[in-house]
Amino acid sequence: MMLVSGYAGIGKSALVQEIYKPITQKRGYFIWGKFDQFQRNIPYSAIANALQKLVQQLLGESDEQVQQWRSRLLAALGNNGQIIIELVTKQAERNKIARLNLVAGQKASSA
Repeated sequence: MMLVSGYAGIGKSALVQEIYKPITQKRGYFIWGKFDQFQRNIPYSAIANALQKLVQQLLGESDEQVQQWRSRLLAALGNNGQIIIELVTKQAERNKIARLNLVAGQKASSA
């Protein structure tokens, strides 16, 4: 895990994008989360976003690999597994609502 911090506009996102390329070219998993100043009231939003992206990537794998990851994650998370599932699920719902609001706003402005 890597944490990148700094002032707005100094190239944090560009740095992360450069790191993304070699990892994914070798079929590695690359997930990221971004702390949004407008989501400060949502605890762990960046971590939840990153975990949601991991789940999306894993679901594109074979059933065998999904099962292997499920076993690894359950072993690593232990009793906290349900908490993480709820965190990721709630964040996925927020993201879906945000996308719907964005689309609805675009349609309203173009009408």
